[in-house]
Amino acid sequence: MKKFTKIWRKLPIQEKTNLLVKHYNLSQEDITRIRKIRDDKKRLIEAARLQFESFGNIHSDITAWIAGYKSESVIRQKFDSALQLREKFIHFRNNYPEIIPSWQDIRNNTKLPEEMSEELAEETGIHIGNGNLHASTDKNSFTSYRYRIDGNLIDETLYHEQFIRPLMKRLYNYEGFKVINERKNSSQLNFKSKMIFFYKTKILGLPIGSKIDICIPKVIFEDDDFAKRCIVGILDTDFSLARCMRITGTLTSIRIIEQMDELLTRFNIEHLCRFANNFGVIDIRNEGSLKILEEWKLHNEKHISKYLLWQEFKKYIPYTHTEERLAVLDGRLDLEETEKISKKRKEDKIKIRPGPDDRRSTIES
Repeated sequence: MKKFTKIWRKLPIQEKTNLLVKHYNLSQEDITRIRKIRDDKKRLIEAARLQFESFGNIHSDITAWIAGYKSESVIRQKFDSALQLREKFIHFRNNYPEIIPSWQDIRNNTKLPEEMSEELAEETGIHIGNGNLHASTDKNSFTSYRYRIDGNLIDETLYHEQFIRPLMKRLYNYEGFKVINERKNSSQLNFKSKMIFFYKTKILGLPIGSKIDICIPKVIFEDDDFAKRCIVGILDTDFSLARCMRITGTLTSIRIIEQMDELLTRFNIEHLCRFANNFGVIDIRNEGSLKILEEWKLHNEKHISKYLLWQEFKKYIPYTHTEERLAVLDGRLDLEETEKISKKRKEDKIKIRPGPDDRRSTIES
């Protein structure tokens, strides 16, 4: 939606009309029709409905003007609040009375899952791996609620765009918006939703801010199918597929490491688990990794492309990016050329490896 001019209230009536007709697809015929409605409440409801259908939002002052009033105070007189006016024609479904939606949630028709599912369990694993809940309050005491999923710009763009965003759309009817930081090689998916925020905290029990004490929710942990999908989400976001097709990862969330250790043992996945200082390590050996890759199915192309390359050529080529490996598999890039790229990047990394007085960034394999 286009930003509305701040001098709206000061404009002459005809200029207001021209602005609405030109930029927001409102017609003079619709405005005239609405102003002929005799019932004050019905007239305001139709004015608000016209705005919402035309450009997806409602401004109280525009509603009042379309209905033929000079001031938006008429809305408070007739309905007590703009929210009560909206509720007259926007039928928003919310199965959790303890979670109060924001106007943005209502406008976006955000929905919440009614029960646990395999998709929700995997999304919870993604959250445990690379997600974060954040609330901030501005100087006007307005609190903004956000759920963010971080990723590597070079290697995880496909995973974010082709899997996570459609998954969020199916679960919450909200794809969010992307924020890119090329300098940090970072890509974020952001979901500004009060409902999603409190669903994750109140219903799933996931923490706000630091995830040091995060754990897999009980409803997921106790169900084998849900637990497998949650592990897949964690592996896709926070683990690496290394040489010999070993899946490895290091986490500071000790409880997650303990839970994964218990679940992998329950599923007969051979692995090693160890703890050192304030972190834990999971190392899934070749046989267990292949079972996960072939039977459980990961969704991050960063991992899948390494596995498919190994499967077809029996080679693990480090220091390559997801798009390059996919290009080899599609025949768009020669395997030998890819190996040369890998060798060159390895040499460059060795050259710029930071010493005591050199903290420059190195390329991540």
